Amino acid sequence: MRIGLYFGSFNPLHVGHIQVAQYFQNLQVFDAIWFVPSPLNPHKSGETLVPAELRLSWVKKALEGETGMSCCDIEFSLGLPSYTHRTVLALQTQHPDYTFNLIMGADNLLHFHKWNHAEELANICPLFVYARPGYHKPQEPMPFGATWYDAPLLHISATEIRDKLANHEAIDSLVPSSILAEVEAFFQHFFAEQDQ
Repeated sequence: MRIGLYFGSFNPLHVGHIQVAQYFQNLQVFDAIWFVPSPLNPHKSGETLVPAELRLSWVKKALEGETGMSCCDIEFSLGLPSYTHRTVLALQTQHPDYTFNLIMGADNLLHFHKWNHAEELANICPLFVYARPGYHKPQEPMPFGATWYDAPLLHISATEIRDKLANHEAIDSLVPSSILAEVEAFFQHFFAEQDQ
């Protein structure tokens, strides 16, 4: 089994995440894609994070109807913060017959050298990098042996969604319908508390 690992805070999960997974599905480079929510991403410590269990439940619910995509909650049983290198080693121990590959945006590749055990991680879990708005393809040879994919540029971000919710703007087209009401309700309550 060739597994594409799609890590993220998913704060919240949005349709852009699913569209990226569908892009790689259409290329048939993986047998399955596992979304791996991170309870605490060491590179996003300053970000306003939705509680980890809630983000996990949103990912599970949003992927229920998606073929070939599932949610992997392994990082919830590992130590904090969540280091991708440690997670991949744990997955390789659990599934010795699977090959794991890392799906990441071009923005993450730019800072990949700061990741925990970056060099070894790239060696044991090849990098599949998709284009992101504002990030140019690096010169060949690609850093860390990454492979570049000119996926359709998605102008959607979790930050944009949180900003829209803070300004009471609609997010109907940005978040999967299966979790839309829950996402809106959580942030309405969150921002109401912030205003008190």
